[in-house]
Amino acid sequence: MGDGAQSGDTIGSSASERMERVLELLETRDAISVTELARAFAVSEVTVRHDLAVLARQGLVARVRGGARALQSGQSEVAFDIRLRVQEDAKRAIADAAAAMVGDGEAVALDSSTTAFYIALALRAKRELVVVTNGLRIAAALADAPGVSVIVLGGVLRYAAMSLVGDFASGVLRNTRIGKGFFGARGVSVERGLMDLNPDEVRIKREMVEACERVIGIFDYTKWRQTALLSFVPAQRINAIVTDAGAPAELVQEWRERKVEVVTAAVVPGAGVELEEARRITARVRGNRRTPDRKEVADTIESV
Repeated sequence: MGDGAQSGDTIGSSASERMERVLELLETRDAISVTELARAFAVSEVTVRHDLAVLARQGLVARVRGGARALQSGQSEVAFDIRLRVQEDAKRAIADAAAAMVGDGEAVALDSSTTAFYIALALRAKRELVVVTNGLRIAAALADAPGVSVIVLGGVLRYAAMSLVGDFASGVLRNTRIGKGFFGARGVSVERGLMDLNPDEVRIKREMVEACERVIGIFDYTKWRQTALLSFVPAQRINAIVTDAGAPAELVQEWRERKVEVVTAAVVPGAGVELEEARRITARVRGNRRTPDRKEVADTIESV
């Protein structure tokens, strides 16, 4: 079922982290095997089959003999909503800390990551703010914020991430100077900088980075020991990282020794941007299509 998992992907992880990683892998591959996942996560094949069964019940993957395959693109939007709930409190804490770095009257870039979605919600009260994004969900989160102007970069719709990718944004970004850019990542290292999986997403992130005076990474503690296929910004170009207090202290110190500001946000369950606000905006974007509520996700993911 395709190439094996990368050697840097081995994780001693929780069920929610494993399932998020499966969804990430299936964004760039058609299928993945139970044996491969068991080796990558250092868990038993029984555990992997249980994880895949949970994802299949949620309508996120299709089970096939020996593994799972990706759904058709039209079935995958709910994956974004599930990823919003994974490490949700950490993402909201990161969002609040990142939003505090933005002042009224600035121009900022947000990528299409789930953490950027929470930052968008935290920026709604700003005044005379300009937000440049390729994320449709990020744009929708700010659409009716009276003090925020949103510039959506054009391109081809990538449904799994609700983002626009391709070469259409190049002209806009070449003529734009943005003060701060906030970028999620699937992996991070001082050797390779910030990394992601999808080539189209990586291409537009690189172009957004080029337009930004300051580049700020936004990701929770689970990404610190991860690697991914492609680097979109080298370590020397990163000015700051906003993460949560669970980030490995020795890796945080390694970045600080490179003169990179690292903000470690304290995670308080239920604090930060209200989940109901996220649900309201999600419902507006998706019309009458139902979003799984927090209890349903907790019952099916966190209890595994």
